[in-house]
Amino acid sequence: MNVKVKNIPDWNLIHISSLIGFIVFLNYFLWSIHSYNFFLYLNFSGLLVLILYFLINRNFKKYNVVRIFFITLLVLSLGSATLDWDARSVWIFHAKRIFFDNNLYSGFDNYMPELMNAYPILPASLSATLAKIVGHWNEIFPKSTNVVILLPALLIQCSLLKNYKLVSLWLMFILLFSGRILINGLMDGLVAMYFISFSVIVFILFFEKNFNFKKSKNNRFFLIMSGIFLGMILTLLKNEGFVLIFLIFITTIFLKVLEKIKFKFEDLIFWAIIFIPIIIWKALALYNGIQPRIMGFGFENAMYSQNLFERIFFRLSELKTYELIFSNLLINEKLIISLMIFTYCFIKMFKKNKLLFIFIISNVILYYILLYFIYLSTPHDLAWHLNSSHRVLITIILALTFFSIYIFQKKKEKFIK
Repeated sequence: MNVKVKNIPDWNLIHISSLIGFIVFLNYFLWSIHSYNFFLYLNFSGLLVLILYFLINRNFKKYNVVRIFFITLLVLSLGSATLDWDARSVWIFHAKRIFFDNNLYSGFDNYMPELMNAYPILPASLSATLAKIVGHWNEIFPKSTNVVILLPALLIQCSLLKNYKLVSLWLMFILLFSGRILINGLMDGLVAMYFISFSVIVFILFFEKNFNFKKSKNNRFFLIMSGIFLGMILTLLKNEGFVLIFLIFITTIFLKVLEKIKFKFEDLIFWAIIFIPIIIWKALALYNGIQPRIMGFGFENAMYSQNLFERIFFRLSELKTYELIFSNLLINEKLIISLMIFTYCFIKMFKKNKLLFIFIISNVILYYILLYFIYLSTPHDLAWHLNSSHRVLITIILALTFFSIYIFQKKKEKFIK
């Protein structure tokens, strides 16, 4: 296998990633405006062409391991039943309703509100398109489109790793830490991967001073477009995606003020475009009387059926709470391994990458603190609700691992303007 150092980033990979991201979002947009099926089929055909181009074109020969990784996930997804409750009863159910009702907004009749009808449903829309092309529905093949949605984020990450060995190492860690999350129909793996890719693009665009754009405005344009599409998709994957985008937005503003970096009109446009689709979706949900639900409860019930802060203080007064939190949010072997890797990288590379470390640590810590708030305030039984902790922690685990690899590779190379 070829392990020679390649130019960083690989712009061919970034270009195709931005195009795939655009088509994935365009599918959602076409559903949102009640487009004719012909345009949905045409758009999906374009998606297949781009994926096929990546899989067979010689320009991507050095990414054979990525090709194998993608095909393997696709086969495993197609060959496994949809068993997880959230995957079957929330995400796949939404796709099923879109398919049979031929309407992205079918959930706005608020049938079975406990199934989160206010959730953003971009992945479900792509599953519904595939089902329409196939011509029938079952509980297995529609979820395979999640692997397709994964591709833009994955390609961005691989484009920023300098050789075959590092790409292979990163893919190994993805498999090691994510397990079935990428193929079982749940959104948590996608949220984690998109969070990583969007974070690194935001840092490059707004803070990286020595990045190799090869003196080409087109390359910067494609990176901006990739960031926009990754950001919009992340907000439309799951509510957590919107929260993560907001945290990155706050961190970006804070660091710009801290480093005395001027705010540009380009910044405003970038963030405005990203937030517009999810704001429109939430506004339409509220307009149709679809109440946001927190952890399965209606917003008013979750907030006021028992005072939110009363629940938190009550749990903090119980010794059992600390035992549950400790065993689920702290003693997680994958989290411990990723922290050890990141700590080693931090010790070795902090001085040369101070701003990047502050950026990623701030986002991770803010999200981690938010998880404590969510679990301590849940109206559900805490022990039961913490069963989901291994899924939501995957965002932190994969982020710490990828940025460790990304930063450590810079020990022996420098980006050239």
